[in-house]
Amino acid sequence: MSRLRILHVDSERTWRGGERQVLELMRRQRARGDEPHVAAPRGSALLSRASSEGLSAHAVPMRGTWDLGSVLALAGLHRSLRPDVVHWHAARAHALGAMAALASPGPARVLSRRVDFPVRGSLGSRALYGLRREATIAISDGVRDALVRSGLDPASIRVVRSGIDLSPYEAPFDRDAIRARLGTLPGDFLVLQVAALAPHKSQRDLLLAARIVLDRHPEALFWIAGEGMLRDELEEQHQALHLGDRVRLLGFRDDVPDLLRAADLFCVSSYLEGMGTSTLDAMAAGLPVVATNVGGIPEIVEERATGLLVPPRDPAALAEAVLALAGDPALRVTMGGRARERVRAFSADRTEEETRAVYVEAIRAVD
Repeated sequence: MSRLRILHVDSERTWRGGERQVLELMRRQRARGDEPHVAAPRGSALLSRASSEGLSAHAVPMRGTWDLGSVLALAGLHRSLRPDVVHWHAARAHALGAMAALASPGPARVLSRRVDFPVRGSLGSRALYGLRREATIAISDGVRDALVRSGLDPASIRVVRSGIDLSPYEAPFDRDAIRARLGTLPGDFLVLQVAALAPHKSQRDLLLAARIVLDRHPEALFWIAGEGMLRDELEEQHQALHLGDRVRLLGFRDDVPDLLRAADLFCVSSYLEGMGTSTLDAMAAGLPVVATNVGGIPEIVEERATGLLVPPRDPAALAEAVLALAGDPALRVTMGGRARERVRAFSADRTEEETRAVYVEAIRAVD
């Protein structure tokens, strides 16, 4: 199919994995010759980054699920841009976008679902998911299974796994110099997590695991890069566990590639996880992974090949897996090398190609 015009709708204001996926898609769509646009809240990280790269960005408030002004604004974009596809990327974006599509029908409607819990059973959610869509994209088999459990027709769901830009991790680097600049000592064993400070990421479990690890392996360091609603709570827990400077809440960081190059191990403590692009980044950087066996994670991390999988909400199991790899440098190197090979299957280029195939199928369904 010839050049496509796509309107992405994302209602999130912060920069997280979903917003990164939208921007990666838009970059590759433009490079292909398609015409991507994005509607997002004014002041949002996605709107700012897309605008700074010369991508077509439209500010829409999206103040709430029933924001009639935003519905009308999105309907107006349908009429002015005349997109072939409108692609919704978050829950509020879905609600507002679906109502806009009722007011101004025309484009094929595609929804991305990134979370691995069932759709809420409220009347509003059931009504929303009952509205017409040409396709629903699940970012992992785990997310697809959650949608099927929610009653969606399996035939309407397409699995398109998230992908990352692999190129930043292909250039050579001086690991020792990066570690020295970041302030680590030669004997430090650095465990890194990159995630929003949100309940489902379960950093409370990670802090409990860190206490267990440090009692037996005092050379360990735990760095958590990310910001979010749980910062105050986690800081209180950090103090109560007497973790000191061996465990650091780094806040939002824009030098994540260097943090990954400095680390010895990547750790995921989530009890819900649609997939996890930060885990893909870690694997691209050659890190073994200790992660919870939830959602789409086992589709990325191969048990005892690229990392170790443990039950969710089990700090002791998480700690034991970290300790196992801390004590086996050769296994870490082997797992890290396999991770670099494994992650090639999760490139952003492949994600864009498979997403476009969904678009073409959706457009034909409208026609």
